[in-house]
Amino acid sequence: MTDRDSRYEIITDERALAGLQADWDALWKRAAGRYYLSFVFCWTAWQQVAKPKGRTLRCIIRRDEGRLAMVWPLALHHRLIWASLVPLSPEAADYSDILMEARAGTLPWIEGAWRIATGHCGADFVHLPYLHESADLYRIAGHDRSLVMRQRHISYVAKLSMECRRHDWTSFCDSLTALQQSKKPGSIARRLAKKGRLDAWLVDPSDKGAVASAIDLMLEWKRDWSDRVGKHGQWVASVHYRNFLVEWLSSPFTTEAHLLVVALDGAPLAALVFSIDNRCASTIISGFNQAYRNLSPGLLAFEYVVQWAFDRQFDLDFGAGTEQFKECWARGNLASVWTLRTVSSPWGCLGVRALHLQHEVMSHAKGTLQALRKTY
Repeated sequence: MTDRDSRYEIITDERALAGLQADWDALWKRAAGRYYLSFVFCWTAWQQVAKPKGRTLRCIIRRDEGRLAMVWPLALHHRLIWASLVPLSPEAADYSDILMEARAGTLPWIEGAWRIATGHCGADFVHLPYLHESADLYRIAGHDRSLVMRQRHISYVAKLSMECRRHDWTSFCDSLTALQQSKKPGSIARRLAKKGRLDAWLVDPSDKGAVASAIDLMLEWKRDWSDRVGKHGQWVASVHYRNFLVEWLSSPFTTEAHLLVVALDGAPLAALVFSIDNRCASTIISGFNQAYRNLSPGLLAFEYVVQWAFDRQFDLDFGAGTEQFKECWARGNLASVWTLRTVSSPWGCLGVRALHLQHEVMSHAKGTLQALRKTY
């Protein structure tokens, strides 16, 4: 490690990671950090997902005049004979980035952290999912010569902090002309109320049993939905992700996470996990009872969270995804987020070449088989 990189430290021990909590919390407030960069989020991800799955810590930090000034929470993921450096996260669909104060002259800090990540963490690859195009880290990693994969995603953000200055809730809803009449705010609730008593509440985080019950239902519904539409995410069936959600939502140190439940005659119909942080509110994961899908209880849960954020003057980030209702609530306000992968070792380069060769062989075999079928 060179002199210019000597201010960085790689945290590999969980006791050292736990010891950062007070300084990390203070930095998170100063930096107006997002929920996925908070200490409690990353610590819970380590305890419930990364550690049980055999990952090893590689958290890069930097201090400035003795004060914690940067945290890049990472973990090393071993697969077969290669190692990938990945965000310290529940390994779902959360954004990734570096936590640091936004001020002039810090771009070289990120460049230094990138050198540490690619050269001193024992990784063959660096994998960065859902990285905002506007992030300095994207500008560095996205233009690295070792980049081997770049995938674009769309995320929608409803600028409710501005909308609430121009509208009250009713006039805001009336102005959303892109929404279908049957999905207009209030219409879903009216239809469901004809079937019975409609309720919605935020689950008490101190009642861990209630949190766990709602999460189990939500994930069961999510798996049913995934099977029906043919969209599958590994985290939906992961006991580690389930445990992460329960522990994060019920932790006494978590102030940013909430769990909404929508029920009919006391029976839950939909659930949605969302968070607030220094910048905005964010929806994270939701699920609804497929038996009631024609009544759209899942969309109603989102409507309630939009109103919750509107009333508190928070923007609402819907996360990656192109669902029409997200576009409508956000009035088409979108951002590009990217999943990047770079190679950081000769062994990684060999792996990329082997993968390309495998694809070429399979493509050639497929073409040969099609030609034979046409011949005979």
